[in-house]
Amino acid sequence: GANIVDDAANEPSLGIDPTNPNNLVAGWRQFDNVASNFRQAGYAYSHDGGRTWTHPGSLQPGSFNSDPVVDATSSGVFYYLGYPSGSTLNVFRSNTAGNTWTGPVVAPGGDKAWMTIDKGNSIGAGNIYILWQVASGPNTFTRSTNGGASFSAATAVTDTPTFGTIAVDANGTLYAAGLRGQRFS
Repeated sequence: GANIVDDAANEPSLGIDPTNPNNLVAGWRQFDNVASNFRQAGYAYSHDGGRTWTHPGSLQPGSFNSDPVVDATSSGVFYYLGYPSGSTLNVFRSNTAGNTWTGPVVAPGGDKAWMTIDKGNSIGAGNIYILWQVASGPNTFTRSTNGGASFSAATAVTDTPTFGTIAVDANGTLYAAGLRGQRFS
């Protein structure tokens, strides 16, 4: 609610701890000022259901990170996805509801990535799934099966959905929705 002179941010994402919904983490593209195009991994956390927030700064001060996505595992571990550039992504992890972060772990990826975590009781429980747009080629999907310690090589997704989102149902079925390739039809 405060209008801070020269403060500029956009593309927010919000993660909620399913074990304690009072724990929230928000991520956004943080700019130095309204005229800047340099983006950092801005974030804040709340431990009272969003009534108050702590904003310690960016996850990597002085490092370019864009297109943030925040999610949490069924046990309350938060992950923050950022796009530094090129064909990689940065994945940060917080076991402390946003107070402290480790990483980044570098994953294959690209621009306009989206991330979701399997919170069900399926064989994929805890898996981290990431999908991005096809501007750099047809391989637009990766996953981690070990809590974000590493990610698989990028693979193709049928019909190459892009500029979209992904979700996992309670049975562990992963859904991807978006534009078909780069076409806007």
